[in-house]
Amino acid sequence: TYVWDQAHFNPISHDVINHIHFRFPDGSKLMKAFTYEWRFWTLPELTELLKEAGFGDVVVYWEGTDEETGEGDGNWSPSKIGDSCPGWIAYLVGIR
Repeated sequence: TYVWDQAHFNPISHDVINHIHFRFPDGSKLMKAFTYEWRFWTLPELTELLKEAGFGDVVVYWEGTDEETGEGDGNWSPSKIGDSCPGWIAYLVGIR
Protein backbone atom coordinates (compact mmCIF):
# COMPACT_ATOMS: atom_id res chain seq x y z
CA THR A 1 0.00 0.00 0.00
CA TYR A 2 1.31 3.47 -0.77
CA VAL A 3 0.69 6.41 1.53
CA TRP A 4 0.64 9.98 0.18
CA ASP A 5 1.95 12.25 2.94
CA GLN A 6 1.25 15.95 2.61
CA ALA A 7 4.10 16.94 4.90
CA HIS A 8 4.20 20.71 4.40
CA PHE A 9 2.05 23.40 2.82
CA ASN A 10 2.73 27.14 2.90
CA PRO A 11 -0.60 28.90 2.24
CA ILE A 12 1.14 32.15 1.27
CA SER A 13 3.52 30.82 -1.40
CA HIS A 14 1.74 27.47 -2.05
CA ASP A 15 5.06 25.67 -1.71
CA VAL A 16 4.47 22.04 -0.75
CA ILE A 17 6.50 19.03 0.32
CA ASN A 18 4.92 15.63 -0.19
CA HIS A 19 6.27 12.13 0.44
CA ILE A 20 5.24 8.68 -0.69
CA HIS A 21 5.69 5.93 1.90
CA PHE A 22 5.05 2.20 1.40
CA ARG A 23 3.50 -0.25 3.85
CA PHE A 24 4.01 -3.95 3.14
CA PRO A 25 1.87 -6.97 4.06
CA ASP A 26 4.53 -8.20 6.53
CA GLY A 27 4.12 -4.96 8.53
CA SER A 28 7.37 -3.38 7.36
CA LYS A 29 7.45 0.16 5.97
CA LEU A 30 9.56 2.18 3.57
CA MET A 31 9.31 5.80 4.65
CA LYS A 32 9.95 8.71 2.27
CA ALA A 33 10.55 6.46 -0.73
CA PHE A 34 9.83 9.51 -2.87
CA THR A 35 9.80 13.20 -1.97
CA TYR A 36 8.27 15.96 -4.07
CA GLU A 37 8.83 19.67 -3.52
CA TRP A 38 6.92 22.02 -5.75
CA ARG A 39 4.55 24.94 -5.91
CA PHE A 40 0.92 23.91 -5.85
CA TRP A 41 -0.81 25.76 -8.67
CA THR A 42 -4.53 26.35 -8.31
CA LEU A 43 -7.07 25.64 -11.03
CA PRO A 44 -7.84 29.37 -11.52
CA GLU A 45 -4.11 30.13 -11.97
CA LEU A 46 -3.68 27.34 -14.52
CA THR A 47 -6.82 28.44 -16.36
CA GLU A 48 -5.49 32.01 -16.59
CA LEU A 49 -2.10 30.78 -17.85
CA LEU A 50 -3.70 28.63 -20.56
CA LYS A 51 -5.81 31.57 -21.72
CA GLU A 52 -2.73 33.83 -21.75
CA ALA A 53 -0.97 31.17 -23.85
CA GLY A 54 -3.65 31.53 -26.52
CA PHE A 55 -6.34 29.01 -25.67
CA GLY A 56 -9.79 30.42 -26.39
CA ASP A 57 -11.46 28.47 -23.62
CA VAL A 58 -10.47 26.20 -20.76
CA VAL A 59 -12.82 23.54 -19.41
CA VAL A 60 -12.48 21.80 -16.05
CA TYR A 61 -13.53 18.14 -16.06
CA TRP A 62 -14.41 16.94 -12.55
CA GLU A 63 -14.73 13.32 -11.50
CA GLY A 64 -18.10 12.13 -10.21
CA THR A 65 -18.55 10.40 -6.86
CA ASP A 66 -19.66 6.83 -6.22
CA GLU A 67 -22.53 7.21 -3.75
CA GLU A 68 -21.82 3.86 -2.06
CA THR A 69 -18.10 4.36 -1.44
CA GLY A 70 -17.72 8.13 -1.52
CA GLU A 71 -14.75 7.60 -3.86
CA GLY A 72 -14.30 8.77 -7.44
CA ASP A 73 -16.43 6.87 -9.94
CA GLY A 74 -14.28 7.35 -13.05
CA ASN A 75 -16.91 9.45 -14.81
CA TRP A 76 -15.76 12.92 -15.84
CA SER A 77 -17.92 15.86 -16.83
CA PRO A 78 -17.40 19.58 -17.44
CA SER A 79 -18.00 21.47 -14.22
CA LYS A 80 -17.85 24.96 -12.79
CA ILE A 81 -18.22 23.74 -9.19
CA GLY A 82 -16.10 21.09 -7.46
CA ASP A 83 -16.75 19.21 -4.25
CA SER A 84 -14.78 20.30 -1.21
CA CYS A 85 -13.17 17.02 -0.23
CA PRO A 86 -9.77 15.84 1.09
CA GLY A 87 -8.65 14.56 -2.30
CA TRP A 88 -9.79 15.16 -5.85
CA ILE A 89 -8.60 14.89 -9.44
CA ALA A 90 -9.54 17.27 -12.21
CA TYR A 91 -8.55 17.62 -15.85
CA LEU A 92 -8.03 21.01 -17.47
CA VAL A 93 -8.64 21.03 -21.20
CA GLY A 94 -7.42 23.96 -23.28
CA ILE A 95 -9.51 24.58 -26.40
CA ARG A 96 -8.05 26.61 -29.26
